[in-house]
Amino acid sequence: MTKENINNLLLTRVAVAVLGEKNGWWKTKFFNESSKIFLNFTFPRSKNVQYAAAFDAIKSIIDKKVGPNHFHLFRLSINYEEQIHNQLLKGDFDEYLSFDKARELLNEFAKSLPVDIAQGPKNIGSINEIDDNLIQAFAAEYLKAFESNVTVYPYLN
Repeated sequence: MTKENINNLLLTRVAVAVLGEKNGWWKTKFFNESSKIFLNFTFPRSKNVQYAAAFDAIKSIIDKKVGPNHFHLFRLSINYEEQIHNQLLKGDFDEYLSFDKARELLNEFAKSLPVDIAQGPKNIGSINEIDDNLIQAFAAEYLKAFESNVTVYPYLN
């Protein structure tokens, strides 16, 4: 997996986390200003702690929907998770905290890929196939779900 793929997976996570919180998919408040201030005060040496905390919370929520034995955008194999975490520590993602920017990012990654909208868990591939096409599929599935106001949980075998 390339560094660009890792970055795109991370950006997709950020966009989905932000849009999901704003649309009420998960009952979290990691992306409002008071949460950022609180987390930065509590964990002063950690960078982007609000994203890491949000990702962990969302991972638990999606695990309950698809089962903890499946991979998904917020639960990948350990080698991918380590690379994503390292990239998270280096970046600045605050520009994607706006609904419009997050949606724009998903739209860019989805590249107009048509998807059938289906609420709930949906298998979209295998963990062994993570590449640009699978990142595009994650983005397209979530984008279509946000536009259609349904909840979707794309997962991998």
